[in-house]
Parts: sequence; C-alpha cells; structure tokens
Amino acid sequence: MIKRLILLLAFGLATAASWTGEPPKQAPPAPAIQAAKPKIKLALWGDSRENLDQACEHIASVLLNDITDWDVQVHSGDFTHHGSEEDWQRTLHYKGIDQLFVKGRFLMTTSNHDCDEKGSPGCRAVYDRHTKDILPVNSLDHTTHFYAWDKGNVHIVFCDGFFTTPATMQAWLDAYLKTVPKGDWLIGVWHDPAYGITYKEDYLDTCRPWLDAVFNHGGKFILNGHAHVYLRTKPLRPDGTVDAKAGMVHIINGTGGASWKEPVAPDEKIAFTPSVTSFPCITFLTFDGDTATLQTVDARPASKLKVIDEIKWTK
Repeated sequence: MIKRLILLLAFGLATAASWTGEPPKQAPPAPAIQAAKPKIKLALWGDSRENLDQACEHIASVLLNDITDWDVQVHSGDFTHHGSEEDWQRTLHYKGIDQLFVKGRFLMTTSNHDCDEKGSPGCRAVYDRHTKDILPVNSLDHTTHFYAWDKGNVHIVFCDGFFTTPATMQAWLDAYLKTVPKGDWLIGVWHDPAYGITYKEDYLDTCRPWLDAVFNHGGKFILNGHAHVYLRTKPLRPDGTVDAKAGMVHIINGTGGASWKEPVAPDEKIAFTPSVTSFPCITFLTFDGDTATLQTVDARPASKLKVIDEIKWTK
C-alpha cells in the first residue's frame, strides 16, 4: 500500500505525497542495503548569474560550511549573465564559487544566458572551455552539453535544447535510458520548466519528447531553473495531468540571485511554493534505497537554515 507521510511545511502549509507501488518486500539486512544502494544527496540551486543581495555567496557559504554532507550539486543553469569570458570570470569570483565549481562535485545544465550566441557570440567555445574539465561528457558527441550522472541506484540525465539538435539529443537519451535498470531512481534535468505555471512560458515544444522518454522509463523527478522562484509540483504525467501513482514531481529552483519575483499564482499542478517574494534557497534531495526525501532550506543568513518545504516519498 501507499505510504503517506504528512509533514508540516513553512508558512503554515502541510502536504502529503507518495507514489503507489506494490507492497514493499521485506528489507534485507542494513549492510546489504548500504552496499547495493548507497545514500545519495543532491543539492539543487541555480540562476546565480547576478548574485543579487549576495544570494549566490550565501548559498555557497551554506554548502561549504553549514550543510556539507551532499554528494553533488545540480546547478539549474544561468551560471553567467551572457556566457562571455568576462561573465564567467565574474561568477567564478563570487565568494566560494571556485570551491564549488569542481569536478566530481558540480553538475549543470545548459541554459539561455550561458548559451546566448546573440548576446555573446562565441559563448559556446567559452562554455566548452570552462566546463571541459568539470562536467561529465556524453558518449555521442563527447561534449558537456548533455550527459548522464550515475551513482548507485540514482541516474540523472541532463538534456540540452540550446547547443544540440533535437534529433541528436533524443537519439542519445533513448540509447542511454536503455542502460538504466528499471526501478532505479531516474531524474531529468534541463533549464526551462515544462509547464507555464510560473511567469515563464511553457517549454513543451522542446522538452515534451524528453518528458515522455523519462516518464516511460519510470522517472520520478524533473529539476529545472529559469524561473526565479522555488516551486514543487504534484506528480504529473507528461501532458501535465496529476497522477499520484505514476507521475513525475517537477522541482523548480532558480533562486540563486538573478532576480526576485512575486509569489506564483495558485495552480492545480502546484503542491508547494512560498507565499512570499522569492529568496535564495537550496533544495536537498536524498535517496536512500527506495525512499526519496526533499528538504528545501532558506539560505539567507538570518533564516538559520529554516526548512521551507519537506516531504518524503517511498516507492
């Protein structure tokens, strides 16, 4: 049966969520679980290009000094303002970022500001130079524009709609997904949110084939940025309908300091979003066997790392 866990959220809200699955089998001894399925913790943040109110630096401080048990960061894109060398140097010189932007601990998706060929001609070469020794590469065109990250029973696919043709992107994604064991945790990452539930337009013309592919392989999470807010959806099918049994939870975190936005308007797809103007926060997503736990914390110094959103899912 479904395990349902109701957790008290900030701003006086409460929520419950789980996916429906077969009754859980008796768990093997703890040492066997740890050997086969190590606990894995992701730190999601992004849209850090402006460092407004020192948001980017506050996030870096939390990750370097306060909450340090994460395995890898997932940056949701817009690392720089327009992708020029000057822009890259500016972001890399925000306090603490040079300690976070390191191989093995930093993952990032392509995005409109980092890949702005109109605003910054030649930004592709600059992007490639800076990410070459930091991000993984894919097996098809051997770039960092799209790729996968695998650890234990967690698999993350980073999809690119800026530098890569749709045919190339889909061919690699379909081939990669065949290698992911059914039942493992599968997460899709790209910059633009799929649905128009924030102040941004929907991205379905580009990402619908990725959604279908990840969903059909049992994916459970989609991580995005672009909108400068924090938002978590209900489990959704690729067409945007709510499906508590099989849907994918979309998590948008673009609060790295590009700008601050008014609260997102209510929508039936949304499970939680703060009811105040956006502010810097970090989403921690922890996978432990068949359980996934989300905690999003306020990264402002005066907040004392207040948890604003917390929920657990069990397969």
